[in-house]
Amino acid sequence: MWRYEQRWNRVCTRHGRWLLDVGDGHGLEYLDVGGCCEVAAAQARWRRVARRAVDTGAEPGAVFTVARAVVCGWWQQEAFWQREVLWGRRLERVAVDTGRRNEAGLGWPESWWRLVARDAVVFPEVVTVAATLVDLALRPLVTDERSLVRRAGQAGRFVEALGDRLGRGWLKEVERPDKPSALQAWVSGLAREHRFPSRSADSGMWWVRVAHRPVEVGAGLRLLTATASFIREPGGSARWGPELSVPRRAGNGAGLAAVTQKRFLEGLGHARAYVARHGHLAVSHASAPQVGFDLGRWLANLRAASACLSPEQARLLAELDVWWNPPWPISWQRAWHRARAHALAHGPVSGGDNLAGLPRWLERWLRRQIAEYSQLAAEQQQLLAQLGLTRAEIDRFHAWPARRRSVMHGLEAAHDYAARHGHLAVSQPTTHDGFALGRWLNLQRHRQRAAGRSTRLGLQLTALDTWWNPPWPLGWQRYYWAARHHLNGLPDGVVWWPGRPDEDQTRQWLHEQQASWQHLHDKQRALIHSLAADTSGTSRRGPC
Repeated sequence: MWRYEQRWNRVCTRHGRWLLDVGDGHGLEYLDVGGCCEVAAAQARWRRVARRAVDTGAEPGAVFTVARAVVCGWWQQEAFWQREVLWGRRLERVAVDTGRRNEAGLGWPESWWRLVARDAVVFPEVVTVAATLVDLALRPLVTDERSLVRRAGQAGRFVEALGDRLGRGWLKEVERPDKPSALQAWVSGLAREHRFPSRSADSGMWWVRVAHRPVEVGAGLRLLTATASFIREPGGSARWGPELSVPRRAGNGAGLAAVTQKRFLEGLGHARAYVARHGHLAVSHASAPQVGFDLGRWLANLRAASACLSPEQARLLAELDVWWNPPWPISWQRAWHRARAHALAHGPVSGGDNLAGLPRWLERWLRRQIAEYSQLAAEQQQLLAQLGLTRAEIDRFHAWPARRRSVMHGLEAAHDYAARHGHLAVSQPTTHDGFALGRWLNLQRHRQRAAGRSTRLGLQLTALDTWWNPPWPLGWQRYYWAARHHLNGLPDGVVWWPGRPDEDQTRQWLHEQQASWQHLHDKQRALIHSLAADTSGTSRRGPC
C-alpha cells in the first residue's frame, strides 16, 4: 500500500528512507538517506518554518514550492556545482547506500541519479531558503532599497544574507540580478507587493512561473531516455519500464504555453526588424507602434517581468541587444545610443578641450555623466569609454586651465558661507553671491569619495567645516547645526541660513534620533552626545 506524502514529509526517520513518487518510471520505491542526518533534521525544522509562514500570512505549501524552485534552479547551474561541496558528497552517499539495498539503480548514469535523488539531496537547503523567505527581519533588505541601478541593489543584499545562512558566501556570484531565476522573481514580487499590495495568489510573490518550475522526475527521465533508454532491473535485464508510468492529465497548460510562446516569437520578429534599422532595443514604452505592433509596450512588459522569462527567451533577446534590459534607466541607454551614433560619425569625445564643439544636448549629457561618474555602474563606465570618455579624459576635463579659476572662486565662496552661517552642509541648489556653491561642494564630495582619501582641496574645506563631507546625508548634518544653534544660541557673527529648521522641527528631529539610535553612525551618536553635554554644561547664549 502506498501512502502519499507532501514533499516536506518524505523522510521516514525510523528506517532512514526518503519516499519517492509512484509512477515516475523507475524501479525505486525509496532512497536510503540514513547516512545524511541533516535530511531528517531538516524535516523537523520544517514544522517551525511552516508555523512561521502561517504567522506571516503565507501558505506553507506555497512557501515550500518557491523555495524548492529556487534551490532546484541552482541545481541546474554548472556555475553552482563548480563552487558547491556538500551536494556532491551527499548525492554520492545516497546513491551508494541506496544501491546496497536495491539493485534497481545499478548501472544508472549520473544524470539519472542527479534527477531521482535531487529532492532528497537539496531538502536541507530548501528548508533553509524557506525559513529565509518568511523571515520578516530580512525583507527590508529588498523593500527599503531605492538604488537607481537595480544590479547594485534590490536582490543583492538579500542574496548576500541568504548565502550567509546557507554557509555559501559565494552565492551572490551565482545568483545575479541579470539572470532570470525563481529567487529574482520572488524578490520582484516582494517589492511589488510592498508598493502595491495585491490579493491575487496568481500574481503574488508566492507564485512560481512556469519558466522556473523544476522538471519533475518522471518527465525528466522520459527526456533522458532519448540518449540512454534503459534501466537495469534486478535480474540483469536492461530496459525502460513504461508500465511503471502513471497517466497524467495534460490539462490546458500546454495550449496556453503555446499561445504565450507564439506571441513572444511574434514580438521577437518585430524586435529583430527594429534592431536591423536602429541597432538597439532601447525603445521607450511610449514610442509609436511599429507596423501596427506596440514594440515599446511589449519590451516594457518584458522588462517588468524579466525575472519570469525562460533562459531561452532571455538568450534570444540578449542576442539582439545585450542591454535590452539594463539595470539603469532605459532613458540613459537611449541617450548613450544617440551619443554613440554621434561618436561614430564625428570621432570620440575629448575632455581636454572642455567638450567644445559638441551639440548642446550631448555636452549637457556628458557633463552630467562626468559629475556623477563615481556613482555609475562599472558597465556604464565601460559604455562611456566606448564614446571616448575614459577616466583619463575625465581627469583632463577637470584639469582644463580655465576651470582652475572656479576652484579659487569656490574656496572663497565656501569661506564666506562658513563664516556667515557656521557650516558647509548646504544643499545642491544653494548659491552664494551668484556662485553655485551647492553644486560645487557636491562635486568636491564626489571627487573625494571616488579618490578614497582626503584631497588637497578637501583638506582646505575640512579646515572650514569638519563635517563638510559626512558619511551620512547632508540633511541630517543641517539639522544637527540647527539643533546646536537652537540649544546654545548663534555664535557671534553667525546668522541663520535660508530655510533653516525652526524649533518645533528641530525638537521633532531630536526625538527621531532617539527612536533610531541603534541605526546611527558612531560619529553621529558622538555629535548627539555633544549636544546633550552642551545643554547640561552651558546656557543659551543668544536669540533663536
